[in-house]
Amino acid sequence: MQERRVALEREGHAKPHRAAFVLLSILVLRAAPAGAQEAGPQGTVEVGKTGFDAKRPVLASACEHGCPWGELGDFVKDAMQPLGYEVILCRNCNRDQGPPIVAMASYPPPISGLDTFVGTTTRVDAPVDFGITESGLLAWAYEGLYNYMGAGGPYPNLRLIAKIEDPTYLLVAVKAASGITDLAQVAQAQMAVTILGGDSPIAKPVLDYYGLTPNAVTSWGGSIQNAIIAGQAADPTFDIVINELASPANNPESAFWTKIAQKYDLRFLDLPETVLDRLANDKTLGLKRVVAKWGLLRGVDRAIPTVARSGEAVFARSDTPEQAAYDAAKAIDDHRDALKWYIRPYSYDSRTAWENFDVPLHPGATRYYREMGYMPGSASTPSCDGGSNTAVPSAGGGCGVVRVKVDRTGSYSLVGLVGALVPLLVWRRRGVRSDRRHPETRR
Repeated sequence: MQERRVALEREGHAKPHRAAFVLLSILVLRAAPAGAQEAGPQGTVEVGKTGFDAKRPVLASACEHGCPWGELGDFVKDAMQPLGYEVILCRNCNRDQGPPIVAMASYPPPISGLDTFVGTTTRVDAPVDFGITESGLLAWAYEGLYNYMGAGGPYPNLRLIAKIEDPTYLLVAVKAASGITDLAQVAQAQMAVTILGGDSPIAKPVLDYYGLTPNAVTSWGGSIQNAIIAGQAADPTFDIVINELASPANNPESAFWTKIAQKYDLRFLDLPETVLDRLANDKTLGLKRVVAKWGLLRGVDRAIPTVARSGEAVFARSDTPEQAAYDAAKAIDDHRDALKWYIRPYSYDSRTAWENFDVPLHPGATRYYREMGYMPGSASTPSCDGGSNTAVPSAGGGCGVVRVKVDRTGSYSLVGLVGALVPLLVWRRRGVRSDRRHPETRR
């Protein structure tokens, strides 16, 4: 592990697709509006003593201008402050670099062109303790899949602290004026089309199904462009757009959907059930069958069956102190109401906060979720009042609370049940006597 850490730091945290990142940086700078190519003052910020022991952990985050991991970094920082933590944000520990940096307790990489484009011009000079990333990226890093295949991964010391819900959809659209109503037409006619997207593990299988492989598309005079990068242009060039980050939110990764949907009349296409099932059944992708609702974006004029994913993961290493992981899980839960005030539609679900594919939950976070009754087999189940009482359905469609004692195996204690039922029996008996004495009060 130490050798891998040193090698990564010497290479400036080179990733499996280092050449691709260099190319993407060039594309971003070319697509940037005038003035955006001039980076602001860059430098390394000295932050003093850091780490969980000092209650000054460094968090792998992202840009402060709407980047999801950036604003969730702000959220975690604010959430942990009342517990005495001063979280330090690494704004350029982003893209797919976060999990390896955290896994090896590495220092942040140098500032790149992609960082300056989104407003990040400084880096902190301290090893990174925990991080935020997309839930699928965390799982891929842990297993050594896709971006992390054969280049440093897997990273089995990664541990989940909390998952925050954040839905995005796989959508396919064409310019309405193109006359395309089915992607099969493109291959049949060997059209020279510019496809925005289609190069990710989720979108690529869709294009492959229709025979729209990179070799085929380029041989017809067309091209396949990275949706996030090319989408940053003021007027992206495209005939077809396919991407799994469809959302009306204006974070850098999804904003191009809103932009092109407003600028052009789009026709959104349906995908075959077999394709959607294949994607949903691939457990490595973390997708589920859903329906994109009418009005999700301009041009979505009907309910569209598709697949989607939801989740941003707060994660750490296996050597993170148990109390620190407990505190982080608790802080995120306690502060969950703040999630609704960000530009992404984040939410916290106690039924999913503690699971992320097969990535193990940190023992400290496990202890918190079990105490709260969120996990199966916990000492109690969640209640409406946010405590650890047992929630039961109420006549009004919400839930009421019955305070019962639960043993360590999760079964209800006879003493607890008797304690809960006796007052009800006494009340019922008194009610019957009252009815007998005053029959006029019955309805």
